[in-house]
Amino acid sequence: MLLRSYSAVMPVSCRILRSVVFLESTGKPTFAEWRVAVDAFLADPDYRPGMSVVHDWREAQDVPSPIEIQKRAAYTAGRLSSSHSTRWALVVRGVTSYGMARMAEALMADSAVHVRMFRDPTAAEAWVRAPEA
Repeated sequence: MLLRSYSAVMPVSCRILRSVVFLESTGKPTFAEWRVAVDAFLADPDYRPGMSVVHDWREAQDVPSPIEIQKRAAYTAGRLSSSHSTRWALVVRGVTSYGMARMAEALMADSAVHVRMFRDPTAAEAWVRAPEA
């Protein structure tokens, strides 16, 4: 189980708990800082291709820009295996975060990463843990 956290050094922390990856953004994370957290969970020995992700943006002070969302979508699609379907829940608050999460959802529509936006972290976790239909 990934218990390493980067929050003391970085504004994006990650952990794997019961076969789900949890990312949490706080402060003003850059693309590079977000990428470090993604690379960390992908390199963790407990990570398995197809594992779902819950990414909580609610404590981030800045909403990622459209260019940042495009970079994250391209990086995610390139790093996660196209042979394994992955659910990626974005937990947001506020209208701007909602809009950027919807943009991420649209950008990832043709990839193996299925993105959905949530305001409630419990609902997000339930969705990523639900059996695929």
